[in-house]
Amino acid sequence: MKVLKMEVGMLGTNCYIAVNEATGHGVVVDPGGDGDRIVDAIKKEGLTIDAIFITHGHSDHIMGLEEVRKATGARVYISEADAEMLTKATSNLSAYMGMDAAFAPADKIFEDGETVTEARLDFKVLTTPGHTRGGVCLVCGDVVFCGDTVFAESIGRTDLPGGSYKQILDSIKTKLLVLPDETKLLPGHGPATTVGWERRRNPFLQ
Repeated sequence: MKVLKMEVGMLGTNCYIAVNEATGHGVVVDPGGDGDRIVDAIKKEGLTIDAIFITHGHSDHIMGLEEVRKATGARVYISEADAEMLTKATSNLSAYMGMDAAFAPADKIFEDGETVTEARLDFKVLTTPGHTRGGVCLVCGDVVFCGDTVFAESIGRTDLPGGSYKQILDSIKTKLLVLPDETKLLPGHGPATTVGWERRRNPFLQ
């Protein structure tokens, strides 16, 4: 798997494209804005996008969804607990930013512990509530797309609706820190990190 990263939208959200180099198919993770740029990158790489994965439903992770979905015809996945955030601007918080973003419902619902196969890549779904009620992390080989659950030496904010400081720490400790130290974490904002680094250096996890 090759991973392409783009910073998109007003908040510099990390949008990732996970590519199966053997097939030329891929998956978009968190199209948080600048949908035209994401589509251009897909076309430049000559990719067929089979699915769009949403790690959680905040507006800065979904603002480019409609353009990418329309251009690719890809299936959209989100958790049941965050599903309403796709369709209601008040739930995804865009209503409070003057944007009122609402989209068609997801095509598929993530289930905790299941393995989703798209683009002939296997993604294990880990539910990691705390930043939102329905946040998920997606494990593919030794890489985790972890949304806003954990960042390099930090964690996702928990003061927004559906957030819980206790839950996010529990999610990180029971779902992510049990993975091998060399596992790469690709967060929704900022630089990549590893499980081992966060275990040793993240002040919230000590």
